Amino acid sequence: MNFQTAELTHQVAQTARDFAQQNIKPHVMEWDDTQEFPVQVFKKMGKLGLMGV
Repeated sequence: MNFQTAELTHQVAQTARDFAQQNIKPHVMEWDDTQEFPVQVFKKMGKLGLMGV
């Protein structure tokens, strides 16, 4: 079993979870009301490597 892969998967999941908690969750109701999702959020996700996940 490759434990490095499991650790990397855990790290990516934690990064995504932290990002969502800090950058998406506080605004989700507003974005739902306006039917908008700011492009800046996508750019931040890209910088973290989350767009290719």
